[in-house]
Amino acid sequence: MHSNLQLQTYATPSLRVLRAVGTLGSILALTILGASILLRLTTVFGADGAALSQLSSEVENAIRLVHRLSASSVGILALVTAVLGWKNRAAVPHVVKPIVWIIAATVLLALIGPLTPGYRFSAVTIANVVAGTVLVAACWWLRETLAVAPSPVATRDSMLLLTMAVLATHVGLGAAASAHAVRGAHWVAFLHTGSAMLTTLLLASILWDRRSRPAMSARVRLMAALLGLQLVLGMVSLWLELRPVALGFVHAMVSALLAAGLVSVAVRDNLDCQNKD
Repeated sequence: MHSNLQLQTYATPSLRVLRAVGTLGSILALTILGASILLRLTTVFGADGAALSQLSSEVENAIRLVHRLSASSVGILALVTAVLGWKNRAAVPHVVKPIVWIIAATVLLALIGPLTPGYRFSAVTIANVVAGTVLVAACWWLRETLAVAPSPVATRDSMLLLTMAVLATHVGLGAAASAHAVRGAHWVAFLHTGSAMLTTLLLASILWDRRSRPAMSARVRLMAALLGLQLVLGMVSLWLELRPVALGFVHAMVSALLAAGLVSVAVRDNLDCQNKD
């Protein structure tokens, strides 16, 4: 009876909208992150320290337009999630946490937005990438919590939480390495490489432990493929003296996809735990 009631709750129009918002929000957040990363990777600094784009003005303006439209749309979606989340907080309280993260990441990105032109501050670049990745993961978290029933319980796996924290740190170090490299400082890249080994080991351990669970087998296989691709991209980056923009772009985007995938694993891990109780 509980599961039937839960499924009926998830079928309400407002929660169907909320789930769709989570799906659309994750796509738009990924678009924002991708546009931001592409603009940064195609920027060089002149002798006077001014930032110069290597893209044609038409392409650069098109990417910036996509970025602005996506960012504005995410801002609207964040307001929608806040209203619908508040309305349904009693029926499905587990949507509150992802909505809080969505709003927090959206607000932070809006606040640092005016500081991003010219890439004057490395801290802003790092915050932009980390918050963008968190926004992707939070939107997907909202979508996933409304895609399964019964409702997920709080995660009980400390290793899973540690892996999320390490992945976020690794993403931040990657952004820091890129921000410093354009100014000729490469020492952060060594920290990023070191964190890559720890992140890979933790992710591999999480996936291996859950490889035979029906609730997440497809996602585990997909994440394993993404992790393998990320390893290859990382090793190629180490070998090449001059890294192509496409390589850096795909490498950064795969990290965001891994973060979203880890959220899926966490939600379905909770579901497995609840079904065993």
